[in-house]
Amino acid sequence: MVGVITYRPISLDMTDVQPLSDEAWSDGYPFVERMLNDWKAGHNRFEGPGEKLIGAFDDGVVVGFCGLSRDPYIEENAGRIRHLYVSLDHRHEGIARALLEHTLEGASSWFPRIRLRATPASRSFYERHGFEPVEEVEATHSMRLR
Repeated sequence: MVGVITYRPISLDMTDVQPLSDEAWSDGYPFVERMLNDWKAGHNRFEGPGEKLIGAFDDGVVVGFCGLSRDPYIEENAGRIRHLYVSLDHRHEGIARALLEHTLEGASSWFPRIRLRATPASRSFYERHGFEPVEEVEATHSMRLR
């Protein structure tokens, strides 16, 4: 049973996400470990203009997160949804949707468009939330914000 889920910006320096990273790895999603490695190396800390990393917490324990950064794969000013992951015990409860909504909140002030690379299993999720399939380098979906 899930308690009250809260959402807030997080810093990976202050949040223990290793258990979630371990779970994601065994669940077939190595991108969480890549996110931690990029953070530690200083490659992506979600600290640029318009960037953020939102965590979902159940009784103070991180159970999911979603990031928005400037898209590093194109020259155009576009944002990129990154590393949306929700723990196995907290799936199908609306947490992924809420994380995506919190992450996109205010994004149009910084980015005219958001891109992402969805796994085959997550494509319908993003399409239900307004993203359209695209055939672009390093992206499967895109959404115009303004």
